[in-house]
Amino acid sequence: MDTQGQTTDKLKSYVERMERLLDETDALKDSIKDLRGEIKNDGFNVKAVERIVAFRRNQDTADKEAEFINDVLLYAQVTGTPLDVVAPDPVETAPEKA
Repeated sequence: MDTQGQTTDKLKSYVERMERLLDETDALKDSIKDLRGEIKNDGFNVKAVERIVAFRRNQDTADKEAEFINDVLLYAQVTGTPLDVVAPDPVETAPEKA
């Protein structure tokens, strides 16, 4: 068998796959950039949305962040430091129609 030819074909295949994946990555980056623009145009805080997405994707990170926020709130209370933190009312969803 022609192992050099097989090796060459395999390398070409890897290069082509890498190119396709990088092209897909570029397209996704553009889509994410567009989505960030939509979020901002609708008046939402892009960084806050990104943080929520990070929490949802990694529960361990969310738990650490929640612990940190709780510590900050506790320390602020103990030291008498006023914080203007207001939790929004939970969004109520309409009951589904049968």
